[in-house]
Amino acid sequence: MFFRRSPAAEIEPVHRALAEGRYEAALALLEGAAKRQRQRSAQAQLELHIAATYALYGEDGLEGGLEHLAEAAHADAAVAHTPLYRALYWEFAAYRGEAAGDVKRGAAAAAAIGESVAAYHAASALAAIHAFKRAVEVLLEVDVAALPDYLKWRYWSLLGRSHEAQGHFEEAVDAFERSAALSQNADKFGELLNLAANRLESQQPIEALEALERAQCVAPSESAADSAVHRYLTGRAHLSLGNPNTALNLFLEASVLESAAGEPSFSLQLALGQTYGALGKTRRAEARYQEAVQLASKRQHALALHEYALVMVEADRLERAKELLVQASSDEHYDYHAEVYADLADVELRLGDLHAASDLAHRALDLGATAPACLTLGNVAHEYYRFDEAIVWFEKAASASVEGHHEWVFAKEMLVDSFVQQGYKHPDRVIHHAEAVLRHLPSFNEWTLLLRGYIAHAKTLLGGHQRMLN
Repeated sequence: MFFRRSPAAEIEPVHRALAEGRYEAALALLEGAAKRQRQRSAQAQLELHIAATYALYGEDGLEGGLEHLAEAAHADAAVAHTPLYRALYWEFAAYRGEAAGDVKRGAAAAAAIGESVAAYHAASALAAIHAFKRAVEVLLEVDVAALPDYLKWRYWSLLGRSHEAQGHFEEAVDAFERSAALSQNADKFGELLNLAANRLESQQPIEALEALERAQCVAPSESAADSAVHRYLTGRAHLSLGNPNTALNLFLEASVLESAAGEPSFSLQLALGQTYGALGKTRRAEARYQEAVQLASKRQHALALHEYALVMVEADRLERAKELLVQASSDEHYDYHAEVYADLADVELRLGDLHAASDLAHRALDLGATAPACLTLGNVAHEYYRFDEAIVWFEKAASASVEGHHEWVFAKEMLVDSFVQQGYKHPDRVIHHAEAVLRHLPSFNEWTLLLRGYIAHAKTLLGGHQRMLN
């Protein structure tokens, strides 16, 4: 007697293969099953499963996914009204580049039905059109426990990528920790790299290195591209930890691997520029920044120009820095648009154009770059001997900065200098601010001896006391 296998029995090994990252094996099982005779409704569901598997490849699965989605509807027209079909339809529409508004409405409608697998694919469609906020909203409504195992880690990965795209790095870290715990083999390696990248964005370089060590332990037969990413992220962690020479070696290794893979990246060239700049190797830094500018996407272009300009400032090539900052300022959508104007104001100050420096600093202040803008405005006032005004600006700059950071230290130094230039009208304030900043200066700093002299003279004026006596 001939017994036909149940659809569930055919799907179970497919899900197991997908959970283990054996995508080709899963597709082979599904396509083999699709060749066997069965009822039209069952055939449609099987074709739908094949289309959903192709969807896991993203844009690379578009052709196969559309083919099997059409086969599903051909086998049974009623399948086109199911949540999964509708979600997959809009996911493939997103990969085809259809109108974002249509995809957003269609995917949201498919997700609203509440079927977990369909909602996952709807969220994938939303992420594909960069509607990351809406994708997160959809994902947070999903019953994760109802997802098959092969989608559980992908759920957390998609949530992590959607948080990351919005700059919510701490939330992304939590999601990638979960995806890394649930994934296997090459998938786990990739999720640990995602985790490390977001640890770095969250200013957690030591934790990033721990994630990278875990990744190394589960690394598959590494491709040149995977090895390059691993070294790049490790280099970034060491750069954050103040180890530029170690970082440079890792970045150069990554560069060789990228060349072998034929995939030069903006991020690596930018990191090399930053590292050469930190090491004072300006010519090499400039060459890498020029390469980064060439490789930059429209969204990355202003960042590359801005970073390049800062190295030119350090090298005292102010006219070149000004040129680069003017170019960067044309991108109003750049996340650090206010800081570009603040840096441009600083460059104009260094070039001696106090009027331009003041105008640009006021613009930066209006856009939210409080500390650097106030520093420039304080310096402009100081140059014009308007010390009362300078003191107000330097106090605002210090208040808007983190104690001990370079902007705070500079604001405090200039605040003390302004009080001194007034003729020690407030010797107690000279002592207060000078002693505060001395706690954050090394003994060999040129300001250390100067501030100690100011304190000594102020105490003499006060008769040895710390403050004015009534």
